[in-house]
Amino acid sequence: MDAKLDFLQELGNIGAGHATTALSHLLNGQRFDLIIPEALMLPFQEVGTFIGGHEQVVAGIYIEMSGDAVGHMAFLLPLESAVNLVNLLTGEERSELDEMGLSALQEVGNIMIASYLNALSDLTGLLLMPSVPGVAIDMAGAVWQSILAGAQVADTITLIKAQFSTNSIAIEGNIIFLPNEDDFQKIARILGLEDF
Repeated sequence: MDAKLDFLQELGNIGAGHATTALSHLLNGQRFDLIIPEALMLPFQEVGTFIGGHEQVVAGIYIEMSGDAVGHMAFLLPLESAVNLVNLLTGEERSELDEMGLSALQEVGNIMIASYLNALSDLTGLLLMPSVPGVAIDMAGAVWQSILAGAQVADTITLIKAQFSTNSIAIEGNIIFLPNEDDFQKIARILGLEDF
């Protein structure tokens, strides 16, 4: 278990570095920090509560992963954080996400998820390809079910907590990693980790 958490923490740190560089370009060079405070493994039943409670409205960006390993990844954050992040990126003040805001959020989610996939690919040498990202704004329980549609869900879900900060705001979100269980074992073997 410790080896799996160490691996997730390392994946989080490398992905954060990639994402910070890419997102700073979107902010025209404004300092943008992405901190990965912790990686967690949670029982499937607890994840909905952990990401804000089933009834909290959240924004979710999600992809299917294909190539040498298959699975799903998602970036979830509270709606208020999503609006603040979009306002920061667009330089406009809005209280809700319009079509332009959703497009900006989708791009941020795509950068975040691609950063983690690239980090995982660099660590393993595996070819990992994301699908076109989907975006959903709904209660956490409903978004969670959308992400899981078609996913091969194990008893335990891996989650990386992400915290963003600029000079003016702090935003929290979660990266959820749902690989096929056999492929997670393949990744672990490539990295020289014992079976989880």
